[in-house]
Amino acid sequence: MRMFDSRLTKSGTSRMGLAILTVLITLLVSPFASAQTIPGLTAPAETESTSEDPAAEQQPLEALLEVLRDDTARQELIEELEAQLQAPAEQPVPTIEDDVNTFGGRIADFTKSMTESAAESVDGFVDQIQQAPALFTALGDADYRVIGELTIDLALLVLVTYGVFFLARYLTENFRNVLKLRSARSGVLAALLATVFLLVSNLIMVVVAWAAGQIMAVTFLSTAGRIAFHHSLFLNAFLLVEVIHAFVRAILSPGRPQLRLVALPNEQAIALTRWARITVSILAFVQLLIVPVFDRYVSISAGEAISVVGYLIVLALLVNLTLRLRQPVGQWLLHLTSDDPGGVLHFIARFWHLPVLVYLIILFAVVVIWPEAVLLGMLAATGKIIIAIIIGAIVGTIISRIIMAGIRLPEGVSSKVPLLEQRLNSFVPRALTVLRILVVIIVAGYVLDAIGVFSVAGWLESELGGRITAAIITVAVILFVAFAIWLTVSSWVDYRLQPAAGHSVTSRERTLLILLRNAITVAIIVFTLMFCLAEIGINIAPLLASAGVIGLAIGFGAQKLVQDIITGIFMQLEGAIDVGDVVEIGGISGSVERLTIRSAGLRDLNGVYHLVPFSSVDTVSNYMRGFAYALCDMGVAYRENVDDVKQAMFDAYDLLMEDPDVAPNLVDRQPEWMGLDRFDDSAVILRLRIKTLPGQQWGVGRAYNAVLKRIFDERDIEIPFPHQTVYFGVDKAGKAPPMHVIEDGEAPGASGKTPPKRKRQRRATPSAQTPGLPDNDRDDDDGDAPR
Repeated sequence: MRMFDSRLTKSGTSRMGLAILTVLITLLVSPFASAQTIPGLTAPAETESTSEDPAAEQQPLEALLEVLRDDTARQELIEELEAQLQAPAEQPVPTIEDDVNTFGGRIADFTKSMTESAAESVDGFVDQIQQAPALFTALGDADYRVIGELTIDLALLVLVTYGVFFLARYLTENFRNVLKLRSARSGVLAALLATVFLLVSNLIMVVVAWAAGQIMAVTFLSTAGRIAFHHSLFLNAFLLVEVIHAFVRAILSPGRPQLRLVALPNEQAIALTRWARITVSILAFVQLLIVPVFDRYVSISAGEAISVVGYLIVLALLVNLTLRLRQPVGQWLLHLTSDDPGGVLHFIARFWHLPVLVYLIILFAVVVIWPEAVLLGMLAATGKIIIAIIIGAIVGTIISRIIMAGIRLPEGVSSKVPLLEQRLNSFVPRALTVLRILVVIIVAGYVLDAIGVFSVAGWLESELGGRITAAIITVAVILFVAFAIWLTVSSWVDYRLQPAAGHSVTSRERTLLILLRNAITVAIIVFTLMFCLAEIGINIAPLLASAGVIGLAIGFGAQKLVQDIITGIFMQLEGAIDVGDVVEIGGISGSVERLTIRSAGLRDLNGVYHLVPFSSVDTVSNYMRGFAYALCDMGVAYRENVDDVKQAMFDAYDLLMEDPDVAPNLVDRQPEWMGLDRFDDSAVILRLRIKTLPGQQWGVGRAYNAVLKRIFDERDIEIPFPHQTVYFGVDKAGKAPPMHVIEDGEAPGASGKTPPKRKRQRRATPSAQTPGLPDNDRDDDDGDAPR
């Protein structure tokens, strides 16, 4: 009733808010305050608060009752209450507390509370260290005869349960080895399926052994179909230990690196498996078997002492394991950070063990100071973090193996769509790399959420977090759908162009399919970019509105580009050029390898690749339309009979028709004789034309030339070649003077005649000569005698 009385006062609301705040603070502080003693040790009883005087509590009630009985007083009370409701609310007088509620004040309050909490924790830790001997005294006062009897009774159940478990593993050892060996030779998917199958089989063996232990405990070790308390504790601990060990073996796979889900050396995997089994066995059997037995059959204090000892043993093992792995883990991290020796990762590689040791020390303090509920909560959070890191490492390892192995398609699919595997291997590794980064971010967010640094759920529920998450997911879906559409279109075009698919593709169809693929690729890129910009919050309406103005501005500066596109469109409409044609455009001849709406790519006879824009093309000469001619201009000597030469050329064509490699490329049964074309300086030119399939004229012409040369040689038909005639002139009788020839090696006097000696004239002295003039009639000064 004091609450109703306080509501009648003006400051009742303030006092009620203060009371509620006090209760909340008490509820938040009470667990830590109660945790300042070790479980099992009783705290001194608190004195109960004295109740107030009952007569004092009845006085306000009597006064209110009198007011309600009196009509006048009741009416005055009602009018006063109505007046207070209608009156404007009074402004609260600012107090010092209101002024202190600033940013600096909040920081001061936070640091003050942190300092006080740390001081209380240190005081509690010191008190518990001083009271620790009292905790372990319960172990010395305990009666261990009951424990001995329970141990003897439990030994048979342990032998039966583990006997069935190891027998099952022995019977299935060969099968599991064969499965591991075969799956290790296969791909990543086969290894993953084998790992899952081995995990399920190990779990089945654990359940079978656990069921055998349950049957043994109910049937032979208990009475009236009941199971003893310690039997149930052991079976539960056995089930938990072996299930965890089965998962550890599936993840680390000691002895089988090909099936290992985490990238670790074989020695470290074996060591970690052994350490995990020892740690989990000690923790599970101590907390799930020994501690409950001591609590029930000895004392609660003894059970709590055993629990603390078990935790300390596990912590010591973890510290030892951390120190053992300090160098291997550091070397592995240094190998990953070799490109950045001075970076943050390099620092983490050198000092990663220090935060782990600090965490273990904090865990030791929690074991000593706080009750079991706080410790189990901390251990549960630690277990969640470890599980999240392990799952992230497994997923990252699987993704890395898929990236390294690549995508392998069946031979039938690769033969029909040869570029599909290459396109998948160019996209899938990049997508998986992004997925691996996303896995790292998710694991990091979960770890930060588990330790209370960052709330993932709160961020996702916020407006900014929801928008970012939705945008990332939507953009990823858009990119995936766009790639799927592009891959489908490109693969269909490749399938249509592939001769192995059974399609007879013309050059025109090939060109149109390639242009279709290019056009769809451009459209997919444009629409994907627009959708992605819209999803990340960029308004594309102004971009679309300004596209006309920008296009107009670009049009003035890109007239050649526009001309390229327009000319290319009309060329494709007219079918002037197809991929694979031999053409001459822009003064360049070659085979068309690539054709877009703007340019054509030519490969000439020397292998040079030319990119010719259509704006520079005035005339297109296509050698691949309908049919072609191999033209032969044959020159023979003037003395040869034209009819004989014609017959020889027709006979050469008949021999060409008998060639199985050349005959399919000939269109007509007879060549086209065009007769004597012209007279050259030393030859008579005879022309013949052979009609062939398009693109075969050059090969047919070379083959015909070879056959024609052979026939001309057989029939002694002269093929003129450039030569010169030396003319010595003739006398008046028309006879040419004789030419004296000296054979090689013949001496000048070998004919028996001595050539006459020429008398050498002595040169005149420089003083007897006229300066600048020669001394003979030949206008030279070589000293020869004048003629």
